[in-house]
Amino acid sequence: MIKKDIFFALIIGIVSALLIWPLWLNLGIFLNYWSFRFVLLIICPLGAILVLLIAQWLKKINNIFWQFAKYGLVGVLNTLLDFGILNLLSYLTKIYQGGWLIFFNFFAFFIANINSYFWNKYWTFGKEDKGKTQEFTKFFVVSLIGYGLNSLALWAVTTSSPMFDLSVAQWENIGKLLGTILSLIWNFIGYKIFVFKK
Repeated sequence: MIKKDIFFALIIGIVSALLIWPLWLNLGIFLNYWSFRFVLLIICPLGAILVLLIAQWLKKINNIFWQFAKYGLVGVLNTLLDFGILNLLSYLTKIYQGGWLIFFNFFAFFIANINSYFWNKYWTFGKEDKGKTQEFTKFFVVSLIGYGLNSLALWAVTTSSPMFDLSVAQWENIGKLLGTILSLIWNFIGYKIFVFKK
């Protein structure tokens, strides 16, 4: 582990802590603890460093652990960026289903996707060469399929009849979480095999 890895982990931890705040507000849970939100600015960076330390140890077994740990940290950042933007837009507009929600999801996806490209290219998969249009196009196509999976799950959960007594914001985030899990698996395979292969 080098200083750059520690620095990037700290950035990911701090930005992740800040991105939890709109999610927290939109869900409206644990608002009694809102005054303690600044504690996340300590917990999240320390957690990111801990992940790298464990991955450094596991790297002795196989290098894939180190790469997957970095991918995981970048994934957490991108997921929180995606969730944070979506929840902020929903919180401000009170829109939790329908066409506008899918538009909000695309906007959040687009910002998180651009962020993901640069973090994964230069840190996770360590490609130092100058950006290529073909590589970005492959990245975007893989991510666009991931977005399709993500939006399909979000739409399905928010338009179906809820079986449990949850708020519309909670259903929105359940759908987003399901979609994120599907797209996370697809994106890692696609990035590793098609986009950033060495």
